[in-house]
Amino acid sequence: TGGLTTAGFALSSGVGVWNAFVFEIVMTFGLVYTVYATAIDPKKGNLGIIAPIAIGFIVGANILAGGAFDGASMNPAVSFGPALVSWSWDNHWV
Repeated sequence: TGGLTTAGFALSSGVGVWNAFVFEIVMTFGLVYTVYATAIDPKKGNLGIIAPIAIGFIVGANILAGGAFDGASMNPAVSFGPALVSWSWDNHWV
């Protein structure tokens, strides 16, 4: 297995940088909106019963939808650790 490495959060062939950037924005917005709408809505005052299911479902859907294109990071902090360890900063901001 010499020379084989995992890509981590890298762009697939044929995916442009701007396409991946917009896709990451949409996935992150969907995740943040779901968290705010279900778990930390100040009007409800308590944690909704459906919050863990909804958040898990949106994370799974984002991974299935975006994993093949750009790794489906959804969070810059998640991308920072592997990039730091492998010292690979190509397309890190996506």
